[in-house]
Amino acid sequence: MRKQEYKMKLPLFDDYWIDFRRDTIRRWFKPELYSVAPAGPYASMFYDDTVGKYRIYYENVREWAVDGVRDLFLAESDDLKTFTDVEINGTKALSISKSGLHGCTVLYDKFETDPKKRYKLTGMLDMGEKEANGENDWIGVEIAFSEDGINFEQHKELVANPQTSDALNKLFYNPIDEEYTLLHRSAFVDRRISVRTSKDLKNWSEPHIILNPAAGYNSEGIGMQHYSMTANYYDGIFYGLLWQYNTCLYNEDYSRMFGFMQPELTYSYDGHEFLYTTHEPLMDRPVAPAPGCLGLAPDDMCLSKDGKEYYILCFGYSAVHGTQESNARLNEKLEKAGVKRGNPIYKIRKDGFCGIESVGMGGQIVTKGICLLDDDLTFNVQANVGSARFGIMSIDGNYIEGFELDNCIPFEFDDSVSYKPQWKGHSLNEVLNRQVRIVVELNSAILHCIEGTAQPFVRQRQRSFSHPEGIPVEERRKEVWRVI
Repeated sequence: MRKQEYKMKLPLFDDYWIDFRRDTIRRWFKPELYSVAPAGPYASMFYDDTVGKYRIYYENVREWAVDGVRDLFLAESDDLKTFTDVEINGTKALSISKSGLHGCTVLYDKFETDPKKRYKLTGMLDMGEKEANGENDWIGVEIAFSEDGINFEQHKELVANPQTSDALNKLFYNPIDEEYTLLHRSAFVDRRISVRTSKDLKNWSEPHIILNPAAGYNSEGIGMQHYSMTANYYDGIFYGLLWQYNTCLYNEDYSRMFGFMQPELTYSYDGHEFLYTTHEPLMDRPVAPAPGCLGLAPDDMCLSKDGKEYYILCFGYSAVHGTQESNARLNEKLEKAGVKRGNPIYKIRKDGFCGIESVGMGGQIVTKGICLLDDDLTFNVQANVGSARFGIMSIDGNYIEGFELDNCIPFEFDDSVSYKPQWKGHSLNEVLNRQVRIVVELNSAILHCIEGTAQPFVRQRQRSFSHPEGIPVEERRKEVWRVI
């Protein structure tokens, strides 16, 4: 059995896994601006523990009049505040595709066992050559590998998507299903979120749409489109950052080329079905002329090296999204005006997008039935000016002896993204593999997330939070369901 499948992360965006709560409110939090990285569209960001630095890959447009042809640059940083461009033989462009590339992302694949494939680049390659040959409607999405993240080997036979995907082509690994997922466009200028999946990066599923702007986006004059989405897996949850592309329905621009981007948060328990949150921008666009004033396009998100924060990298538009002709004209004017470019980086506490906050003292949360499989239950909780206590109930709502709130050692005037509760004289091992409820008492405190290794056990024991089918009685009797 795969342990990743049984990772439980409940970020409390909704009340589905809660059966009872009182004297609490739900609060949403926005990431704060942290720094500004080198400018360039379609970027990737991660902490690379093999080199001990953060790495940011970004595309450099050769000339705005033909902005489909670009080079890939790499910047490194110790703190995501100061950056150094990596140069090879005196040039910043990484040697991947001599005639240019477009829509590329780089995956630092910690699940990969072959070191020569640890870094995976995904995007449209040989752009200039293919456009010169009149293939611009069918420039496929290919994959390249690297052992060091600098020298990539192109594999023309690895075509993840045979059609043009003129947007962010995001590859991520789904450890639950042990397969790769490509977020892309299923056809040229089809601005919805489409996916393909593959076990081996050679054989890919047919594309299907997972997010389509629906009635919740209807407004008097805004034609909402989903330009792109990036996604990452974090121990039980997939976070997606969606590009809200706002266009004007009053403008007779039938290809909808003019508009601005805003980021929106989505999430998934299985990496297949993504759910919306608030439909509101995750970060607000800054005031001009700051980078991002005319659009924030979230390219990537990564966990900080200390594991306490998420960093979000955006392409910061300083000119409205438009045609190649308008892009060239506007960018020339911006350069003459001395407007500085940049990719804004935002930060937020780990799993801190949302929280359940007590209304003063005595707030309480009781979950639905859960079966704990390991003693790794933790809570992401802020109690800097208050306290939190934790308890374990049987499914009928009675406290299990020794796990009452009064027997819990309070978490007081402190803050933790992974607090492990303690009870006097008792251990979580005593309640493993049982149908229980988790209780949280909040006193001037905020609960952001519940995390552990567990299965849903509302009425019938279920396989996992990502695979919700019920477990047959004969399977439940096997010891294999207790050992991970």
